[in-house]
Amino acid sequence: MRAEMEGMTSGMRTQAVKYSADSMQKFKQGVDALIEQLDGSGASAGKLKADPVTRTQFGGGGAAWNEAQGAYSAYNETLHSLVELSGLLKDCLEGLGIAVVASKNGMEEMDDDVKRKMIQIHQRTYDAKTKADKEAGAGGTDAAEGDGSFK
Repeated sequence: MRAEMEGMTSGMRTQAVKYSADSMQKFKQGVDALIEQLDGSGASAGKLKADPVTRTQFGGGGAAWNEAQGAYSAYNETLHSLVELSGLLKDCLEGLGIAVVASKNGMEEMDDDVKRKMIQIHQRTYDAKTKADKEAGAGGTDAAEGDGSFK
């Protein structure tokens, strides 16, 4: 890949990264459609949390069955992970949409509320990564992540 890039002429490299308002608008519309589709599906965070299953629905009243308690715990853990994943997916798509808009004029030209939204998305994503790394037993993080450098 590097050899291919080195072989490109200066003009070709410029053309490869040239901003196209039409293509970026179409891309953003696609991202917005994905967000709408996610929000309208059974995989949206709100719908996943809407009809929770209680411990008693797993049987073994009074926690008499350890197996039922284990199944309920697994269900709750899985549901929590799915809700978190749905939220992160929506954040990822929203952040991508914001980045598309920012690609034209830069972050400096964006409204403060949009900047705050992007910072919040960054922080939630960083927090989720940190949590996942801890659960996986992975150590340290990159210096630029979550240290306020995005702000």
